[in-house]
Amino acid sequence: MQGLGTTLYDVVLWLHITAVVVAFGALFAYPVFLAVVARAPIGQRAAFHHAQIAFSQRVTGPTIGVVLLAGVYLATDAELWSKVWVTVPFVLLFVIAGLGSTLLRRGEEGLVAASQAGDEAAYAAALATLRTWTYVTIALIVIAIFFMSAKPFN
Repeated sequence: MQGLGTTLYDVVLWLHITAVVVAFGALFAYPVFLAVVARAPIGQRAAFHHAQIAFSQRVTGPTIGVVLLAGVYLATDAELWSKVWVTVPFVLLFVIAGLGSTLLRRGEEGLVAASQAGDEAAYAAALATLRTWTYVTIALIVIAIFFMSAKPFN
């Protein structure tokens, strides 16, 4: 498909990049959101954490599928599967998705439960764990972006 100098590959690349921003962009704001929400009265915190979970289920999860499918097309079309800068982010995508659907989700659910119970100690413990895994996940996203953009070991 070529029109106005744009190929199907170009369109899929745009889709891939846009999906990465949509899927993971909000995660970079979570440390700030979590700090602000933690200062709110405990009974008011659950609504935010419900929104986190809903965003993850309705936006992040499905959009990770778009990232994956577009990435597979791009790597296959350009015959790039042997490149380290493709393989590392591909593997990291599964690790990041796994963290999101397990440790991050459980952490968010723990914050909801602690908020609803009015249990500050349980909330603080769940928040500390969630913060740690959020930073780990952000670091993995940054590493994947570095590999995709800098193309080391090319």
